[in-house]
Amino acid sequence: MCPRRIRMNIKKKLALFTGTGLLGVGLTIGGATYALFTDTTSNTNNTATAGTINLVANRNHGDYTPGPMFYPDSLDPDAKHPYDVTEITPSGDALGGWAPGDTVRRTMELSNTGSLDAKLTGIKATPRETYTQYLKTGGTRSVSGLVTGAEYLEFIEKANVLITNPDEEVTIFEGKLSELIFNDTNTYAEVDEELELAGVTPGFGSGPLNITFKVTLDKSASNAIQGKNFIFDFGFFAEQVRNNP
Repeated sequence: MCPRRIRMNIKKKLALFTGTGLLGVGLTIGGATYALFTDTTSNTNNTATAGTINLVANRNHGDYTPGPMFYPDSLDPDAKHPYDVTEITPSGDALGGWAPGDTVRRTMELSNTGSLDAKLTGIKATPRETYTQYLKTGGTRSVSGLVTGAEYLEFIEKANVLITNPDEEVTIFEGKLSELIFNDTNTYAEVDEELELAGVTPGFGSGPLNITFKVTLDKSASNAIQGKNFIFDFGFFAEQVRNNP
């Protein structure tokens, strides 16, 4: 079944959080801020205040170092690699290189530091050709990924993605990676269940939302994708809660 699609409504001003990912290689978390404006006026000076939604994401598996969520150590050389070790049991999530049938789980924390409450309503994945790593030495290096061709098409059909919020036992998305990819940059797949992210109020912060990514490479994947890199940006679509039933 094809996922339902939503188009970005400019009046609601919205797509909040874009993270860079290397699926089968890594998912790097980044953040973007977009203003969701609501006009509020004061009786004095007739000023207007713009409300905001600002999503901040961090990977959360023991190191807090900006970098991929899914990775082998060769592609994220400066980070801690709790799942790529050989000296201890890697909790069933070894990722020295994916093989058909492998399942890997990673977690991230998503927070809203803006002034308005938001709800997550859509998600998408966008392929890209390069990913730049910023190394502790101060240098950078570039990783290339496939965005066309038979190997790319096979990978997005064979990579099964489950995105959940375990705290509330909510499934955000479940399906093939290909179901999250659209030619129209303003199109997102609807989430299975919406999740709210409270904004910051004076004296109170907003608690993070735990997001779990579980990716499985189907056992039927062929030798054609061996040794290939695939890079994706994941985007969440969010809308204001207020006046938005």
